[in-house]
Amino acid sequence: MTQSFEIYDDFFNYQVQMMYAGIEATNKTNKTLHLCALALSTYTEVMGGLVTGKLKEKNQSRKNYEAFLPYLGEKYVSLNNSLIEKGISVHEIVRSKLVHEFSPRPSYGIFRSESPNEQVIGIEYLNGHINIRLSEYYRDFKKGVEKYYQELKNWRNNQEKLANFLNAVVERT
Repeated sequence: MTQSFEIYDDFFNYQVQMMYAGIEATNKTNKTLHLCALALSTYTEVMGGLVTGKLKEKNQSRKNYEAFLPYLGEKYVSLNNSLIEKGISVHEIVRSKLVHEFSPRPSYGIFRSESPNEQVIGIEYLNGHINIRLSEYYRDFKKGVEKYYQELKNWRNNQEKLANFLNAVVERT
């Protein structure tokens, strides 16, 4: 039996595995929690850039980040929508804070546990305070990546998905 190879397999078998390795390596001690949260948030944006096809375009950070939230789960979309009603977004309070305020602030906390709590999601916003739960965020991220990968493998039913992926990853000269 011959195994079929699709152009996206290389990305998922190599690039995504490197993402996972980086996340797992930084989710081992309390000294690297911020770096793990930063990696998860950045990779959420990268995966969203594959969804939109605009990974390499300027000024697409928020759009790309938000494009991957549905893959993380409906609760992430609901959280983002409720924040947008308040004039902010998950991208702003998580990704931008982690990138631009490298040290932890009283406005957010980063936690890790040995195994994810199935009752909670990886990002919470409570009374102006952000909680980033690494085990839960990573669980949801991996499920989201797998969901996107399965959709991409079924590109014949959605050729725009493959076109966006190729636009995001293929070098143009």
